[in-house]
Amino acid sequence: MLVPATEVQNNFGKYLRICAIEPVVITRNGIPQAVLSAGGGGGKASMMWESVVEYGTSPRKDQLLSYQDFMDLTEKSDNRYELIDGVVYQLASPAFSHQRILGSLYIEFWRYFQEKPACGPFLAPFDIELIRRLQVGLRKPTDDDINVVQPDLIVLCDYVKDINAKDRYKGIPTLVVEILSPSNRTNDRVRKLGLYMESGIAECWHVDPKNHTVTVYSFVDNAISDETIYKLGDEVSARSIHFEGLSVPLKTLFPQEASENTSI
Repeated sequence: MLVPATEVQNNFGKYLRICAIEPVVITRNGIPQAVLSAGGGGGKASMMWESVVEYGTSPRKDQLLSYQDFMDLTEKSDNRYELIDGVVYQLASPAFSHQRILGSLYIEFWRYFQEKPACGPFLAPFDIELIRRLQVGLRKPTDDDINVVQPDLIVLCDYVKDINAKDRYKGIPTLVVEILSPSNRTNDRVRKLGLYMESGIAECWHVDPKNHTVTVYSFVDNAISDETIYKLGDEVSARSIHFEGLSVPLKTLFPQEASENTSI
């Protein structure tokens, strides 16, 4: 990210934290002059290697990034990041199978919601800001309680009222879909699932290309109320719990595997 020298001078502590995530190029009159980068093993403290989960309380630990610092980082960076409980996770570039599955999902969702104009599907990259309800139940939430994630596909309902003057969505999705990959399995199946459960989202799908399954979770009162696993060969389609009639044929998500099963 490019930052003017005066900005670094005035907010040196902030950019020390940010440079642990990606190098900060210091400019003077728009010309790069120096690079601020983390040194040693401690430079990974704010990134996905952080093992201690901290919530948005004050005072915050030095290794956690504030919501405002995260927004500054993402506005000046070409990389994609998520912020979960003060820890930053860089999103890897999606693989071919990921994108093919995502396209198939979107088509099926789009067809279904053509008959239900109050809701609609949207694709990543799309920032969603979520607050854990359990964490702020007894106090007023602060900016540092905000988590920022980018599910692969989301379903928004009555969303016009949740779009602010900067054309940013500030509501809570009804349904989110995550396509699991080797680089994000732990984050999506544990950290993000818990966040979705506690933030008011009604339903989450985990699409697993490795095991040819779709797991559909339903949430009620900050807990999992239903969990159904649809496996290629055992089931024809994965079905939504919240949206009656919304289903996706498994063979459209895993066509090669479905063809191999048929030929056996």
